[in-house]
Amino acid sequence: MNEFSSWMQSNWHALGTLFLQAAFLTAAVWFAREILKSIRAFQEQIGALLKLSLTGSLPERHSATAAAESFFANASPYWLTPAEIPPTPAPAPEPIEIGPSRWALARHNLLVWLKTPMHTGHSAPWRRALKWLQAPAGS
Repeated sequence: MNEFSSWMQSNWHALGTLFLQAAFLTAAVWFAREILKSIRAFQEQIGALLKLSLTGSLPERHSATAAAESFFANASPYWLTPAEIPPTPAPAPEPIEIGPSRWALARHNLLVWLKTPMHTGHSAPWRRALKWLQAPAGS
């Protein structure tokens, strides 16, 4: 026991560094696991919302279809297998435009920009300050 205590006294810095590295490694592994858990929960929520929006009904968690026996279907209940993907709906009708078109607004904005004066009668404040600094002190 005396040899161990003398070794610990002579190598306390290395032993402390080892403990700190182990603590940082433990914290990093814990933090990574928590991040991966939250990402997985987020993916499942998005998958459930996607499945709900595509099928229009509540997803069943335990379906016994042949396609659900794949690896990905067993990993999460929200994976869409090829048999479960509904056909794409008909495209929505075009919205009715109210007011001027995009091109008419762009043309109007261009004309307004061209009609504005390029230079006002007053100089910019930073130019006046620069002229004041460059002027001789007596004038």
